[in-house]
Amino acid sequence: MISFRERTYGLKHSILMTVMTVAIGITQAHADDFTQCSQSFYGGIYPEFTNTKLSNQTQTLCMDGFAVMYSGVSRTPLWSAEHLDRTRLQQAKQIDREDSFHEESKLPESARASLTDYSGSGYDRGHLAPNANMATRSQQYDSFSLANIAPQSPRNNRYIWRNIESATRYLTQQYGEVYTITGVAFTNTKTKQLANRVLVPSHFFKAVYIPATNQAGVYYAPNDESERIDVISIDELTAETGIDVLPMLDIQTKREALDLPLKAGESSDTTDAPAQEPDWMLFVWAILEWLLSQLKA
Repeated sequence: MISFRERTYGLKHSILMTVMTVAIGITQAHADDFTQCSQSFYGGIYPEFTNTKLSNQTQTLCMDGFAVMYSGVSRTPLWSAEHLDRTRLQQAKQIDREDSFHEESKLPESARASLTDYSGSGYDRGHLAPNANMATRSQQYDSFSLANIAPQSPRNNRYIWRNIESATRYLTQQYGEVYTITGVAFTNTKTKQLANRVLVPSHFFKAVYIPATNQAGVYYAPNDESERIDVISIDELTAETGIDVLPMLDIQTKREALDLPLKAGESSDTTDAPAQEPDWMLFVWAILEWLLSQLKA
């Protein structure tokens, strides 16, 4: 006959095993979330936290056309990742802008930013993955999710960052494809808040990797009206933010900062492809070589 103590132990053990199974399932679901949008990351590997405190209350989100690491602490994305190519940008040109800012239903209500948080704040709702990169209406709609939005200084958003986004698209057209990680940093000792809920980043950044040349650089700008912008390396960004945005890159590529253009059309410090002479020049060289051979004969 089974004693009361044995029955109680068995019940506790059963409950404990159920809780552990659920917990493991939740952890695996969280860890595997980005497998659904691995194409957004170079090598399929997403950014890593070198400052583990940043991972507190984070949630991975596979959006249509990009991926987001969202923080329930700041109620902003920490970064958004995109893979851009010429076809995608050509399709994006065909879609006119339709603003549709909205709360993110995938997030718990306690972790979401709301539209009222930004109302009258003096800050723009700044996209991390920009609307102009979106190739379909569904992608565009997802780009207006507040899970992809952070409080941004108006002048930074409308001038500096607009130029940076255009320059990134220019590099995509020039080299065929780029991978970008756009994110925010909180480096001030005292962080501002919107409505005592949404944290205001001290900086915005956009890391750009060009597979064709194996070069990378980062735009890094204070979130203010100064119009300052620095171009730094991946390693420098990691030191500033506690995030290794491109863990697949080799040591040398992370160490050296590509001289990124500050607006579309500017040249960047990339490895030049060997110039190819036009056909008519090849014909002229052939004639000259024939004449020289006749003189030597």
